[in-house]
Amino acid sequence: MFEVVGLNAGYEFRHKFVHAVRNVSFKVEEQDFFGIAGESGCGKTTLMFASLALLKKPGKVISGRVLLDGTDLLSLRASELKQVRWKKISLVTQSSMNSLNPVMKIKDQMADVLIRNHGFSKKDAYELVKEKLKLVGIAPERMENYPHQLSGGMRQRVVIAMALLLSPRVVFMDEPATALDVVVQRSILQQIEDLREREHFSIVFITHDISLLFELATKIAIMYAGEFVEVGKAKTVYSEPMHPYTKGLIEALPSISRDLDRYKSIPGRPIDLALKIEGCPFRERCSFAFERCRVEKPELRFINGRWVACHLY
Repeated sequence: MFEVVGLNAGYEFRHKFVHAVRNVSFKVEEQDFFGIAGESGCGKTTLMFASLALLKKPGKVISGRVLLDGTDLLSLRASELKQVRWKKISLVTQSSMNSLNPVMKIKDQMADVLIRNHGFSKKDAYELVKEKLKLVGIAPERMENYPHQLSGGMRQRVVIAMALLLSPRVVFMDEPATALDVVVQRSILQQIEDLREREHFSIVFITHDISLLFELATKIAIMYAGEFVEVGKAKTVYSEPMHPYTKGLIEALPSISRDLDRYKSIPGRPIDLALKIEGCPFRERCSFAFERCRVEKPELRFINGRWVACHLY
């Protein structure tokens, strides 16, 4: 249904190229909850924008394909992309306040995409807006409000409702609840999962919080230095992590059953993505690294029910 094949993307900056996404491939099936996790700066958000053909200058897609029902989104003209976005694929961004126009009523900015790009009358557009707001638990009369008149949780629900306006098949979500308190965050995430099951769409969920994905996702990809280093079923990756980076992320998770002095952090700093990477990108931070890691880049291989890029296996 939705597939990314050999995607390379990054940013041209001061005569350098920051290679933020390096030969990434993944496939999302019907009603999948596909999670992508990794540290800040690993290329997650760049991957999302490149996959949606939304990467703007100085960003640049170097190579690869993004297939939706067999059509390469990266080959479409702007007018053709308008017909695909919202209807087949959509996006929920990280900051709801930055996503919403502060001087437009909720009903007008939600209806705008329907009227401008999809030929709806104003009456029909407002009816659909009302329906989708009810779907995410917002009273219809709230469509008359401006964004600042809503709480953070309600604004995030508006953004989710906007993404679901035309019943897309794939919805990208970039840290959709990260700026909210934990109680509201839990409520929003549970609603996202309920909506996925009820409306039968797939989710690509991007976050630095790996614990969320182990609870919600069906499949998970661990991203480091612009590459996927481990991909598999979420439960399998959690119970039997194979890549040292995945193990490090899991060991750093807080737990009420673990002593405080047993928490481990991953040593070192993430690699500079403007540099040419030779060998394994994680080797300088890895306690298992050996000579082969320095000279030979590990490729993703299918081992024990998941894909992993590590010379240990």
